[in-house]
Amino acid sequence: MIYLLRHGQTSYNLERRIQGNHDSPLTSLGREQARSMGSKLRELLDGDDEFELLSSPQPRAFESAKIVREEARIDKLLITDARLQEVGCGSWEKHHFASICARDPLVEAEPTFLSAWANYCTDGEGLDAAIDRLAGWLKWAGSRKLVVVGHGVAGSILRGLYVGEQRDGLLKLHSSPQDRFHRLHMGWAEEVIV
Repeated sequence: MIYLLRHGQTSYNLERRIQGNHDSPLTSLGREQARSMGSKLRELLDGDDEFELLSSPQPRAFESAKIVREEARIDKLLITDARLQEVGCGSWEKHHFASICARDPLVEAEPTFLSAWANYCTDGEGLDAAIDRLAGWLKWAGSRKLVVVGHGVAGSILRGLYVGEQRDGLLKLHSSPQDRFHRLHMGWAEEVIV
């Protein structure tokens, strides 16, 4: 079973800027979101000490994971895994998504950010590379009991891969809002609202 969380709100999220491999600090709301997720996890885990806590090494996820760990009362070490980092967005990073859309109306016509990134961010990581990286992580995860703190787009891809979505299905997925997370279990993804 995997509890898949997205980091709390950051200043770039608030400004609607694309982060990718760049980082920005958690806002006070972002820290509160992490506390709320940790509190909900404490209730769901109900003292089960078999769960490991993993995080993307990117500071926004790692800081969120530290807060979650404290609130959820997870005693195990917090481990970072580079395979969980956000997808690289190349020259889009640090820019407002609206400015990317203004330069190329085809981007704005895409149904999700994930599909816009996959189809038009030509100097980013690329969907196939991200799928390979995240599918490899899922294979490693196997039947472990994990709490994972990651990112919006990478989390959407992970969630989609877990439930068996093919490429076209992945492109329809939205990033999880920061006031909820997903429980991945037995091939299903269940949304948990905090």
